[in-house]
Amino acid sequence: MSAVMLSQWMKERRSPYVLMLFIVLSVLAVLLFGSSNGGSLKVDVFSDAGMPEEQASLLVARLNESEAFVFRMLEEEEVRKNVQEGRSAAAVRLMAEDFRILASVNDYNVQLLESQVASVYKEELQIRSAMAAAGSPSGFREDVLRYLENPPLTMELASPDGGSVESYNMGLQLTFAFALFVVMFTIGFKINAINAEKTSGIWDRMVLSPLSKTAMYMGHLTYSTIIGFIQVVLVLAILRFGFGFAIGDRYGELLAVSLLYVVSVVAMAMLFTGITRTPEKFNMIYPSIIPVIPLISGAYMPPGVFDNAILQAFAQLFPLSHAMDAMLGISMHDFGWTELYLPIAKLLLVTVLFMGIGINLVERNR
Repeated sequence: MSAVMLSQWMKERRSPYVLMLFIVLSVLAVLLFGSSNGGSLKVDVFSDAGMPEEQASLLVARLNESEAFVFRMLEEEEVRKNVQEGRSAAAVRLMAEDFRILASVNDYNVQLLESQVASVYKEELQIRSAMAAAGSPSGFREDVLRYLENPPLTMELASPDGGSVESYNMGLQLTFAFALFVVMFTIGFKINAINAEKTSGIWDRMVLSPLSKTAMYMGHLTYSTIIGFIQVVLVLAILRFGFGFAIGDRYGELLAVSLLYVVSVVAMAMLFTGITRTPEKFNMIYPSIIPVIPLISGAYMPPGVFDNAILQAFAQLFPLSHAMDAMLGISMHDFGWTELYLPIAKLLLVTVLFMGIGINLVERNR
């Protein structure tokens, strides 16, 4: 086994660029997409022609009371150009008694934006109506806003244990999603070395040596597991200590789930190796299927948005959704081993099934 691992390491040392590229891609993907979802979203706004500037500024100030969005006033031409060219996902056109959303795509954030702006407009129109009916409207708005700051009846959200309810961290979800997604390519290409050696005849010559077949399999599988685990750990460490991403402080549980996920991906790659038989077919099929797994697993979408029951059931066959559930539970909800039992059991089941079927197919294809 050590001889096989050493031979794979010598290949890696001569050409480490693929592994380095995948690590850089993981970090860049999180920085591009994950960081933009971890804080407030910037939204451009412009006022309708004829709308008083004071009224528009008041609406922007009211809109900026939300922590989810940051609204900035720009010229109409610039706002429309930003949306058309994709620099802004959405913008708001302010009118005296209504508004319009300009969006390039109708996603979850656009729906949340529309709901936020509608609630502000509704409250603002109610205040204007009350001001018009008041006998002395001067100072009426300030009195109403002061009253709303200290209402006679308040509602507080609390978790079952009495603690505060934290908002969902979409940036953290994307951090784990990209880190776990890219490592599937690294592991797949390492496992594909089995097909390459079988096709070139190296595997047959090694069988004639004192090296056992079990040791040959274990050498490839162990090396791929080590490389994949190192990649995941490096990516998470760079994001945590290099860029300050908050992934929690339960590092032991995160590392354990990461290792189990890597082992399950190794088993999945072994299954594809047995199905494809040749390295060329593997390189054609595996990279085409892997990008679909995060989509059907809902890794890129907030909870509740992806509700297709058939695809959700199909996603249970792949390790990504189970690892995401476990890692998000650890970082966001302080899951212990009791809560992690179910996703870990699913990862183990997937690993056993994929590895058993994969090795069986590889042996039959000889």
